[in-house]
Amino acid sequence: MTFRTLTALAALGVALAACSRGPDLDTRTFELRHMAAHTAEALIDPYVWGDRTDAPGSYSTTGNTITVRETPDNLAKIARVLEEFDRPKPTVRLHFQLIQADGSSRPDPAIAEVETELRKLFRYSGYALVAEAVVGGMEGSNIEQVVGDAPPEDGWIITAGIGEVRMSGDSGWVTMRVGVRNPMRGAFETRVNAREGQTLVVGNAQLMQGGGTLILTVRPEFVTN
Repeated sequence: MTFRTLTALAALGVALAACSRGPDLDTRTFELRHMAAHTAEALIDPYVWGDRTDAPGSYSTTGNTITVRETPDNLAKIARVLEEFDRPKPTVRLHFQLIQADGSSRPDPAIAEVETELRKLFRYSGYALVAEAVVGGMEGSNIEQVVGDAPPEDGWIITAGIGEVRMSGDSGWVTMRVGVRNPMRGAFETRVNAREGQTLVVGNAQLMQGGGTLILTVRPEFVTN
């Protein structure tokens, strides 16, 4: 066997060994400033190839840090993802409106933004604003606000529970539990997901004197410090 052949075989052996060894991995530790570790794990999991045969990726969390072993390219992607989502959570300001169905046959300027949608959803002859409120809180807050005259006769209690708040770039969304009740006439409550600035019609019920129908809308707004 010639020297040239031996050299070629040796080079091939090195190449095969490199292929079987898999990609080179680096290890990097990321500090989580605002995000919970379990949230970070869910975000980065698609970029960590734990089932790679020859060089599996991995990650682990300790306190407010997450350590990742992956290829340099995937580590760079993970860094960008964490930079985008690991941000301080904003205050959520909720704008509520209580609207009486069949309250008026004339358009009400105070609810002009939602009246078109109400007419698509329901078949009442008209709508009128009864009360509105603006309340705010952080993720995990539970809020109650009395509107209208004092319950139990002619007023209502708006309730809200602010769940997960997630930011992405300059926008975001929030999970909420919202409702309204009158101690004498009943209540309704529901869970919704809403984008910042999105107005939702979250429910309707006969909570007015004489059995009139009351409609609740909510619009979240994020306030960052």
